[in-house]
Amino acid sequence: MYTYFKIYISFFVIGLFIQSNTLLFANYIATGSFGAATIDGKIYNQISFRPEITYNKLGLGLDVNIYIDANGEIYSKNWMFSNFDTSLETIMDKIYYLRWGNRNDNFYFRAGSLPSITLGYGALVDRYSNSLEYPQVKKIGLNLIAGNDKVKFEYIHSDFKSTPGLIALETQFNLSSRSNVFINIAHDINQLSRLDEIPSNRSESDWIDWCQELEQVLELSLECSSTYDLIENQSPYEGKDPVSGISIGADYVLSDKISIYSEWAQLIGKTDNDQNLGNGIIFPGLSYRFKNGKFKLEGRHILSNNFMFNYWDRSYDIQRTIDSSNDYNNDEFYTKESTLQEYKTMNGVYSYFSYDILRIMNFLVGYQYLIKDVNTYKSFSSSININPNLIPKVKKIEFFYQNNNVSNPFKLGSSSIHGYDIGVEASDRMTITYQSRTTYRLRENGEFEPIRIMQLDTQFDF
Repeated sequence: MYTYFKIYISFFVIGLFIQSNTLLFANYIATGSFGAATIDGKIYNQISFRPEITYNKLGLGLDVNIYIDANGEIYSKNWMFSNFDTSLETIMDKIYYLRWGNRNDNFYFRAGSLPSITLGYGALVDRYSNSLEYPQVKKIGLNLIAGNDKVKFEYIHSDFKSTPGLIALETQFNLSSRSNVFINIAHDINQLSRLDEIPSNRSESDWIDWCQELEQVLELSLECSSTYDLIENQSPYEGKDPVSGISIGADYVLSDKISIYSEWAQLIGKTDNDQNLGNGIIFPGLSYRFKNGKFKLEGRHILSNNFMFNYWDRSYDIQRTIDSSNDYNNDEFYTKESTLQEYKTMNGVYSYFSYDILRIMNFLVGYQYLIKDVNTYKSFSSSININPNLIPKVKKIEFFYQNNNVSNPFKLGSSSIHGYDIGVEASDRMTITYQSRTTYRLRENGEFEPIRIMQLDTQFDF
């Protein structure tokens, strides 16, 4: 009953806030959804309320969820106000984003979900996102930009709720109206903390039922509830395994459409065989902007072993540590850093093309080809967004695919990630949205197992 009261008060406060500010805010959109979600191995009915409010440069998005099981009981672990820490975590959990300005302003920040961030020309950090698993894994990150026409700083902190997978800083100096120099530093405090983020498939109610049956057989008190919490909160690893990187680059603007650039990057850490990580350089780089798109062409050179470009990419938070355990061995995992020992010195090219076709669809394609002797490293990434206005009843269509630094980018493996978002109008102001994300992990038998994250919900506007 107390949980119901806390949730009621929370919705009441949010309602008063929105009602009192409706006349003040220039734009206000409220949506909601209902569907299903799996938490701790148990299926819950999900009801969510998602208001988005903007006023001048300020933007606020909330995501308030209630999970109800088959018995009508509300999942209370995301509504805890027992102390300051749990209260703060509960409040932060309801924020999707808080934004001021845009990335071209002298001052800009976005807190909450970070959809896509690139530092420099992407040699280290390329289209990084902390929200790939949202809403199963909610992260509160920060992207901050501050400066002027001469010098500008950009800061990234991927998550304040747990150990962040990325803390990064870019410093950019404007040497003239046509040239810039930039320095980037990126750091993962502990790659192994990813293992704490992977959602558990263990059902709390089923586990406690089994424990209580065991108590009767053994005639012992096993303290089932507290033992379950201890197991769930226990980290499956010991110690830390950090990795860092630094890059230095420069560009020169030839015209309003064409610029040339270069960026050198060094990864800092150790492989499993205690070798230092390597470095590489983008040289030369050419960027061409035209009316409906952009084209990039880069010469890429891995100068020393144990290095890959775009280390912090879109899928980094999922692939920084891969759980390779199975039913018989539950403590096996490997980090992205440990795979670098497979990469040797190489040279090649990278191309990137994005285009908007007459407002029908926009797409981007990126392809990397590095070679030395008979060995090749290839990368392929793509995404397609189709204008939903062209198809009746369709609100959203997006597909994406990424596979980096492999011999065959079209063969699925641990570097692969793909998915789609499709929204279909069920009735006026109601949309059914289907979201899918798939990654892969290497099992002990040498085969890759797909790991799917799926969500189906019904969104309504009011």
